Amino acid sequence: MSQKITMQEIADRLSVSKYVVSKALSGKSGVSEATRQKVVQMAGQLGYLAQKKPNTPLADSDKRWVSNGTEEGRSTVLVLMPNIRHQTKESSYWGKILDGISKELENRGADMLTLTLNSAEGLNSSLRPQGLAGVIGVGEISRSLLLEVQRLGLPLVLLDHDDPFISADQVFANNRDSAYRIVQYLLGLEHRSVQFIGNTAFSKSFRERWQGFREALEEAGIAYLPETFQKLLHLEQLDAQVQEEQIREALRPHLGRTTLPSALVCANDRVASAAVAALHSLGVSVPDEVSVTGFDNIEADYPNLQELTTVNVIKEIIGKRGVDVLFWRMANRDLPAETILIRGDILVRKSTVTPRIHDLPHELSRT
Repeated sequence: MSQKITMQEIADRLSVSKYVVSKALSGKSGVSEATRQKVVQMAGQLGYLAQKKPNTPLADSDKRWVSNGTEEGRSTVLVLMPNIRHQTKESSYWGKILDGISKELENRGADMLTLTLNSAEGLNSSLRPQGLAGVIGVGEISRSLLLEVQRLGLPLVLLDHDDPFISADQVFANNRDSAYRIVQYLLGLEHRSVQFIGNTAFSKSFRERWQGFREALEEAGIAYLPETFQKLLHLEQLDAQVQEEQIREALRPHLGRTTLPSALVCANDRVASAAVAALHSLGVSVPDEVSVTGFDNIEADYPNLQELTTVNVIKEIIGKRGVDVLFWRMANRDLPAETILIRGDILVRKSTVTPRIHDLPHELSRT
């Protein structure tokens, strides 16, 4: 029988402490990304991942999944979350999804290994796939990496990401329905000039939010004229200051006219923050002159948005459901891929009010 590889041996090979190895392999904070990658690579080379087994008892239902869906000893789940587009553990959005994954895997007695690489070469050099039960992808991931995961035959679940060339289970917030409902709320406040802000090519989530926005307006019989505000649908940068400038320049020509929208529906809270800043710099009051809504509910990242009307996406639930789906897929390899949609709740706060024109006496509003 070959000698069992321990965390201490990995630590000795890298001249670090066993504590560092433990934190790196569990995906916990407090370890630099460079050190984490070295630990993961060494663990893979030594065969540590292939010998891992659950360190806590599994529930009866999970025993069935493991016995039917994985080989003996394969109890580690790889979580891919490339460090792009603000996809970091520190993010109030992505970090909470990761927390949901971690907690649910712990409940099931499985180990979690996180990697921030975004290339197939990095995957092959970092670990041995025979030590993995499956893979959860969080956020945008390169197609080449996802194709490599599929080539290895590992069960795959994608959270908040879609690729037309990849057949995998997916978990999303119900973006279209939530955007539809937040526009319905604005229409109930008697807004009739509403515009969407956000690059519709940025992600599937953004496209679906825009589609829900359009659907609500069309259903209400309200004309939507995107040509006048094309720049608002094509924000070019992720940088908040650049987005603020782009929004400001798109809205500036409409100051002093009747063409300034009475409400702006933003693709997420990050965009909403830039929109509020742009409006304030133009001397436009929020919400007295223009109402603003967001999406995701990440006010912890933006203290100035604590009163923003937004859609509350329960990020931890997306992570938890991702684990649920992965374990189900382990036992049902031959069934078609599924997409799970998590409903969001509209949080009504102080950034949205009835348009000012409706505060006038009825006789004046007709003149």
